[in-house]
Amino acid sequence: MSVRKRFEYHYSEENLKRIFTEYIIYSGATGIDNLDQYSFRRQLNDQVSILSRKALSGTYQFSKYKLKLVSKGRGKVPREISIPTVRDRIAFRALCDFLTEHYKNTINFDLPQKIVKAVKSDVSSGFYNGYIKLDVANFYPSVNHSELESRLKKKIRNPEIVRLILNAISTPTVSKSRSTDKPVGKGVPQGLAISNILAAIYLINIDRYLNGMSNISYYRYVDDVLIFCNLENAEDIARNVTRRFSKIGLSIHDPIKSPEKSSMGGISDKFDYLGYQFHGSLVSARYGSIEKLKSSLVAIFTNHKHSKRRNKKFLLWRLNLRITGCVFENKSNGWLFFFSEINNESLLHVLDHYVHKLVTRFGVEIKPKKFVRAFKEIEHRKYETNYVPNFDNYDRSQMIAVLAEYFSVYLRNSTDEEVEFEFHKRIGRQVKDLLVDIKKFGY
Repeated sequence: MSVRKRFEYHYSEENLKRIFTEYIIYSGATGIDNLDQYSFRRQLNDQVSILSRKALSGTYQFSKYKLKLVSKGRGKVPREISIPTVRDRIAFRALCDFLTEHYKNTINFDLPQKIVKAVKSDVSSGFYNGYIKLDVANFYPSVNHSELESRLKKKIRNPEIVRLILNAISTPTVSKSRSTDKPVGKGVPQGLAISNILAAIYLINIDRYLNGMSNISYYRYVDDVLIFCNLENAEDIARNVTRRFSKIGLSIHDPIKSPEKSSMGGISDKFDYLGYQFHGSLVSARYGSIEKLKSSLVAIFTNHKHSKRRNKKFLLWRLNLRITGCVFENKSNGWLFFFSEINNESLLHVLDHYVHKLVTRFGVEIKPKKFVRAFKEIEHRKYETNYVPNFDNYDRSQMIAVLAEYFSVYLRNSTDEEVEFEFHKRIGRQVKDLLVDIKKFGY
């Protein structure tokens, strides 16, 4: 299929309506125009017609993105997230699907867990005795548009498509729209459906070079780089990699000055990568990841304690969901799913003991599920288990029961469409909370 035909398929009115129904309809976020998905739904045909026509003619313009600041912790500059309008979110999903399909033989789209599995294999192989962990400073804001454009043009020989992508990353992110707002000349906005794939396209030459090097093993997930090598060559390799990133305007955190960001040492030493901690043969979750999970568990009990309408069943349901995770909208969600490659069973027992202490401390008579069992179910019976809920398999009666028992929403006389809408909206909010525990590495 030609690049143009592929683009025309993804921006056809039929496909754009499908994207709205499958990806956008349950989202509560609003862009700079404050038009929510409910209001947009009433205009769907007209909005999709405009989007399709203008995208295919090369005249589509993205609206300014609404600024959302996300805290990265005390003393750190907050992360700037760009929130598009509903129509632009449809456009971005179509563009992301197009780029993913077009680059499927060129770019690796592995999930963090698959990368960690390969890292575990390298650690235990005995082939390497050194590691280099490098973190790119201010990665997304540092992307050079001209460099990215040159990468895009090598694979996408269609000026209208390239122009649409450049328009997307040049659109400003603002807290309030003003006539003086100007296009952005550098960086890729964070929070867009295309952000990660554009990052991969930007680094395509570096990835190709490092993957082709002999006697090293190279991994990259967005801006986190890990290299296994002979320890005596580590400093030279790190300098080489830093130099190559610098040529395209990217700065690497210095392993000496910022050891919490970048580091190098013996492979038998303790090191972190993608939220995991590796120490010899032991693979566990990083301390910060564990503490974040514990904080979220405390928050569930605290919310229950201070709720005006205490519902012990809802407390137990939320707690179990936080422990086991779930499958929702064809994705595995939750802390245990993300850390499914750990082999530190003692950590799971520690977490179960921590939950037991919280139950006692808050004086509630409930029997939560266990991290230990949930981990084993995910490991051995991921697609058969009932211990970890798969909300995609819930039928109408199960949806109605969940809405009534835990959310006090009663829909027995409602249409299937109304039931599904309410169910996906409520479960979607709970799943969004699950992803907070692993938000840097969300998948």
